[in-house]
Amino acid sequence: MANTTKTPTTVKNETRTDVFARMCEIFSEAYGETNVHRIGDSEIAVCVATAPTGEPIFATFSPTVKDYCDRTTKTKTVKAFDLTAAVTEYENKCSKREADAVARAEAKKAKIAKDKALREKRKAEKASSSNT
Repeated sequence: MANTTKTPTTVKNETRTDVFARMCEIFSEAYGETNVHRIGDSEIAVCVATAPTGEPIFATFSPTVKDYCDRTTKTKTVKAFDLTAAVTEYENKCSKREADAVARAEAKKAKIAKDKALREKRKAEKASSSNT
């Protein structure tokens, strides 16, 4: 009797194929069939706009199906996709990015103030030396 159990990789590949076909349908409905192009085994290019110079602007999409269970291959151990951890990691990354932007803005503001004070000081020194 043959083993009919599908491997996680087979399930992921079948899912990606289904999602890819559905994405093509969705993009065709939204942008028109002539604006949707298959450019790889699982990559779509969609003409989403036209530049002021008349050239088409494309966005590309390639569905990635995440692992749904822990598994081990010959060379590595793959953990199941953890949505909560991924969302938290992204939120932390955004928070750090915002904090870094604030810190850079404050450093720039301090440098501008320091440079302005230095220019004022030099201007005053130059004025006092020319008066003597």
